[in-house]
This record gives sequence, structure tokens and C-alpha cells, in this order.
Amino acid sequence: MVTTLRQLLDDLTDRAGARPAVAAIEDVSGALAHLGRALSGLAEDGLTPGDSHRQRNVTALAAACTTAGRLWPHSGGPLTDLAGAAADLIGLDRSVMGRSHRWAATVEVAEVADHCARLGRRLLPEAAAPELDVVRQLAVTIERDAQADPPTGADSVVLDRLVPLPGPPSGEAEVTVLDAAAGLLAALDRAQRADDLTLRDFRAAVAAAELTSRYAAVAAGMTGRDAGPLLVAGLAWQHAGRASMVFHDGRRGAHDDRGGVVASSQALVRALRNEVGAPADIGEQHDRRTAADAAAAVQQVASHMPVLADHLTMAVERWSRTGQLFANARDLPRMEAMPQDRIEAVIAGRHVRASGADLDGLRQVVGRAADLSTGLADVLHRAAGTGPRAQQHRTDRRDRGTKVPGNAERVLSRAHAVDRESEGIRVLHAPRQIPPSR
Repeated sequence: MVTTLRQLLDDLTDRAGARPAVAAIEDVSGALAHLGRALSGLAEDGLTPGDSHRQRNVTALAAACTTAGRLWPHSGGPLTDLAGAAADLIGLDRSVMGRSHRWAATVEVAEVADHCARLGRRLLPEAAAPELDVVRQLAVTIERDAQADPPTGADSVVLDRLVPLPGPPSGEAEVTVLDAAAGLLAALDRAQRADDLTLRDFRAAVAAAELTSRYAAVAAGMTGRDAGPLLVAGLAWQHAGRASMVFHDGRRGAHDDRGGVVASSQALVRALRNEVGAPADIGEQHDRRTAADAAAAVQQVASHMPVLADHLTMAVERWSRTGQLFANARDLPRMEAMPQDRIEAVIAGRHVRASGADLDGLRQVVGRAADLSTGLADVLHRAAGTGPRAQQHRTDRRDRGTKVPGNAERVLSRAHAVDRESEGIRVLHAPRQIPPSR
């Protein structure tokens, strides 16, 4: 089964809060050591632009957890294993986290550290190991800060980043939609870490996002909601794919793409079709699965579309900086002070390197699609009564009032703006001296 950082931390909290306590103090100490390692990395990368109370408090909590983790020799155990896995995931994602993402992760880790320290206090005599009390005091300070400035829904997507199975499933037919979504996100991670994301990969992931949004709209319709307004997210991703057709990167697709972005995107679409059926066959869904089953399956995948959108947005930003894409000069946005060489390229219809403002149109369309996907996920979860995300906190945990930027219906209503803006993007219906990206 796939998992997420949030699930690991939730499992750790469950075990730490179990009564009667079944963990050994050595296991608690090992878990705190790993949580200290995670917090140290988050604090080192920075939680605020400069020195601040938040930065100092997190650094102090990391040190307190590390100190408490040295009190007993580590003998291993479920708490240690879960905390170690969570710390490893945070370490792997450090390169793609911004300050707001790090704050979201810090809030969760601090709460888990509080639960572990509380368990340690229950296992020991009252006056023993005052280091555990220090952990609890600092964790409470951070939780109070989080109540005043809670992470937004967009910031918290890092907690729901799917972790795929260590190996491929035994048979293609056994791939679930969550496994397939995890595989696609992992493939995007690998490609971006290696700076090897091609335009063909980008288009495949955009197509997967479009079809996932359409399946999610079908699922909403099957549960009694109007599917029409939700289809605009799929329409926005369709516009993003069309806008990308202006560009090329001169690269051909790999002959063996197994495990790559293209193959993973295709696997996700196959899994969605197996779960729900073709998007056009809304009336036939009940012959395959119950509406509730299909809606639940697609809802889980739709909740991870903002993570996929994050990858695609970062790809456009990277191309904007590096100038790795090319386009016919006539198809690029107008420039107020167009240099002489660009004027000559427009007149001759030559291809030029695209960078900076040349990608503004693509950047805007992808950004709108990302906003709509976030709104789509929120609408689906509120309709199902499960909160803003699939991997939502358990109901017994405190509700910090997670802020989602804007009302979902308002975000979705921006589809008309997407349509209007897309008319300003020149789409090539017949390529003009543009070698295809395969």
C-alpha cells in the first residue's frame, strides 16, 4: 500500500497515545531522536526570511528532541521505525520545500514530538528525565504559533505526497489508482531532481491531470452533485496542454520509458478507467461499481492533483529561467521593447529560445489549472464530509482551521476567465517548422 508523511505521523501519534502504553522508553527515545533530526533539517533550511521567534523555537525543539533521544540506547521498535521513516521522507523532500511547506511539516512533527514526550513521561517516575518536559513545553509553543498562523491547504500538500511501493506491482491489472498516482508523482520527482523533465513528459502529466479532473467530476455527479462546474478543472488542464504546443525542446522520447513520466501517466489513466469507467459513460457506472466506491477512489487521487500541479508549475518556472524551450518567434507574446534580433526572427518566422516573459502565457494557464484543481479537491471532500483533503486528520485531533486560499466555488467559477485568456494564446493547429517532441 502507498503511504504519506501525514499517515506515518498519524500512525506514530496513535501508537504513542495508545492505552495502556505498550512501548518501551528506549523506543520513545529513538523516535524523539529521529524527530529531532527532521526538525533540525527544517530549521536549517529556514522557516522565516530572517531570524525570528519561530526560527529559534523550532531550533530549540530540534535540540531538545535530540537531547531526549540520547538518554537511552536505541533498541528499535515501532515508534522508532515510524519516526525514522517520517524523518527520511522529510529529508528527501527538503530540496522541493519552500518556507511555507517547511512550516506545515514542522507543525505536524512538533505535535508528534509532544505525544512521544507525553508517553515517555507516563513510562517514567515523575521527577525523572526533565528533558521530556522541555520537549513538551517547546512543542506547545510551536502549536500556539500554528493556531495563530496555521499552514494553508496548499502548503500542507507536502504532507500528502504519496510514497509508492518499493517495487512494481505483480500485475498491471492489480495497480490501484493510488498506486498509479504515487508512481506518477515519484516519476516526476525523479525527472525533476535529475533536471531531465522533457516537454513530452510535461504534456503526458498534463493529460493525466485533465483526465483525473474529468473522472473526479464524474464521481461528483454520481454522488448527486452537479458535475458540470467541476469539469472546468479538466478544461483548464486541456488549455494548459494546448498552450504547451507552441513550444518544443528538440528532444525525442526514450524508447524504454518504463517507470518514466509518460508510462506512469498512462498507468494512472488505465487505473482510473478500471475504477470508474470511461468519463462519457456516466450512466453505466452502477453496473461496474457502486457510486460511493468509485467516488471514494477518484476522490483520493483528486486530492493529490495540487501536488502534481506543483511539479508542473515548477517545471515551467525552471524552463523560464534556463531557456531550454524553443518556439516560433511569431507565436510568442508581444514585447514592448522588442530587440532587433527578435524583430528579424518574427519577420522571418524563425525559431528562437524562449525564456522569461516568453512563457508567461503558459505559466498563467498552468497556474489557473492548479488553482482549479485545488478547488476541485476541496469541493469533493466537503461533499463527502471528509474535510479539505483525503488524508485529513482524524476527527479526534485538533482542528487548526486550515486555510484554503479562496472559496472553492469562487475558484471554480473562474473557468470563464480561463476560456477568455486561452483565446489570447496562439495555438498551432498545424506545426510550422516545429520538430515534434516525442
